[in-house]
Amino acid sequence: MSNERFECCICHQPQSPPYHILGGRVYCAHHYALVNKPHRGFWQASLIQILGMAALSALLAWLGNAIGPLSGLPLLVAGIVLSVVPAVLWLIFFYRQDRLEPEPKRNIAAVFFTALLLTDVIGRRAIEEWWRVSEWAAADTTTSLLAALWILGPLRQVIAYVAVRAMVYATDEFDERMDGIVYGTVAGLGVATLLNLRYVLASEGVALAPGVITTATTALAQASFGGLMGYVMAEAKFSHRPIWFVPLGFAVTAALNGLVSWLIAEVSAVGLTVDPWRSLALGVAVALIAYLTLIALIRRSVMVTLQQSS
Repeated sequence: MSNERFECCICHQPQSPPYHILGGRVYCAHHYALVNKPHRGFWQASLIQILGMAALSALLAWLGNAIGPLSGLPLLVAGIVLSVVPAVLWLIFFYRQDRLEPEPKRNIAAVFFTALLLTDVIGRRAIEEWWRVSEWAAADTTTSLLAALWILGPLRQVIAYVAVRAMVYATDEFDERMDGIVYGTVAGLGVATLLNLRYVLASEGVALAPGVITTATTALAQASFGGLMGYVMAEAKFSHRPIWFVPLGFAVTAALNGLVSWLIAEVSAVGLTVDPWRSLALGVAVALIAYLTLIALIRRSVMVTLQQSS
């Protein structure tokens, strides 16, 4: 570099040689370390969330079968509670594990509620009113798959992307790779919460056993693909990536989102009946695979950065 003085791209403090450079950007020592910092609290919270939601869903579904069907207001209240439990549990687990340096609550709330509102204002209207997906998607297996791949998955990923991009991406708080995964997961949970609320309200309450499993698998799937989208956004911000990196990452996560959502619905069908336990097993498997993939990607990114710095 020349004798020109440079600023940290995060805190904008003047820097002196030797510079900490990543992806063509200059960082102060503090933020350079943050970009590559392991975030054990998030991984622990995510694994607890996945396994905990599976166990809780199984328990509540068993209790639902044991106590018999609910009806009327009790069923509706139970369904609404179940639609928000996944997001609440994830946030509790995350903050318990991430006490030393938690993400600002205002940012978490902003991303979550932006995704939730966009899912209602844009996502629901696009699916139900503009494209009327329910009127044609269920005609056969092919149309339902195409609807999932070309409409449902991309639309949900767009909403998660916009929530992160608009609320936190350009702020000083988005200062490490893990932030993309954290905020992407929160955005996915915002999408899932609205989907679950609409599912409950449209059904005027749901049977407890299949209802709890449906809401849990929806939350696990949307959180997983929101996290993957967040990783792509963080890599684009903190590493030198080609112009096609984010569009390709979006296309892949959108296709996976649609495919998995379709598969979860398909594998639960057993002849003319429904076995929601198969959906739960697939949802847990997808979430575990997604987060193991993210762990591997983050570790690889950190190793590449350290090699470039040495």
